Amino acid sequence: MINNPFHTTFKSAVALISSCFFMVACENNVNEVKALSSKEGGIDIAKDVAIYISNEGKITAKLTAPWMNKYLQDKGRMIEFPKTIKADFYKIDNTVESKLTAQYAHYIENENKVFLKKDVVVFNMLGDTLWSEEMYWDQNTGKFTTDKDVILKQHNPIAKIYGRGLEANQNLTDIKIFEKPQSNSYAIISDTSGFNPKK
Repeated sequence: MINNPFHTTFKSAVALISSCFFMVACENNVNEVKALSSKEGGIDIAKDVAIYISNEGKITAKLTAPWMNKYLQDKGRMIEFPKTIKADFYKIDNTVESKLTAQYAHYIENENKVFLKKDVVVFNMLGDTLWSEEMYWDQNTGKFTTDKDVILKQHNPIAKIYGRGLEANQNLTDIKIFEKPQSNSYAIISDTSGFNPKK
């Protein structure tokens, strides 16, 4: 629902990205992960990456990407996913509660944020979907935020909402749109899930 207080339970996952990458290579089937394949100009390059993120021994998310660059000389210790990224977020019982896709992402460790852009989509298993061209995932707060245009599709009530600027938790149960649309911007739509709420 919109404008409910936000409560986060997932604050430390992104900080584990670099260490979890190496954990994957050790603890999972080697056919699922290809280790770093080359180093070019101070960049570690990885292909077909699968990163499992844990919190207190529980797997909380799985990130997959066809390509990852880790900039060794960068003071901010940036990790880049230039060819799409996907994420599955898990509940305590290991079932998926929400998913994320983006055409591009990068993580700067000393800022504790992941920047996502180009068709950023977050959707939960209830049928709620959030779309924006740019979004941040903040490790410290566990929130998605953006100051760009957003489209929110809700299953209850069934509606498509257009706005600008947003703060939301990962499973889209607490959402706040900063610049609320006019009443005629709300549209009732059928309750269907999909990757592109613009359609």
